[in-house]
Amino acid sequence: MIRYISRSPLSKRSVFLCFLAALMGLTVPAAAAPDIAGEWKTPAGATIQVAPCGKTPCGTLVRFPPPPGKTMETTLDENNRDSSKRGRKVLGLKVLWRLQPDGNAWSGRVYDPRRGISANAKVRLKSPAQLEIKGCVRVVFNVCETEIWTRLK
Repeated sequence: MIRYISRSPLSKRSVFLCFLAALMGLTVPAAAAPDIAGEWKTPAGATIQVAPCGKTPCGTLVRFPPPPGKTMETTLDENNRDSSKRGRKVLGLKVLWRLQPDGNAWSGRVYDPRRGISANAKVRLKSPAQLEIKGCVRVVFNVCETEIWTRLK
């Protein structure tokens, strides 16, 4: 039995490149987090503008039904658990921030000014017209709530 083994550097390089190409073909690229930019309406009737904040998106409260006797411009963040923030205006408040790609979703923080609570958030595009926001607060165990926001226009 005759075996031919080439010792030339070119053939070793070719074998390595073929091996590398095969290895790259076996890897599955990670799914990118979807583009969630746009205006979204919450179940409570507020409008959140999701737009880039640096390299990742964030959500800003741009419209909402004000409490009785107040306007959007005069409504303060009175329910905030942090008493030092209760004098800030709700209009223009960031309600989604620190969003980082997490597979085919985003993970970050969400704030609900109606309750004054911020929570860890998972933001997932359910369809081009629906955004699922899941906020979880750790008490003794995780307490989570999910909302579906609807894309405007």
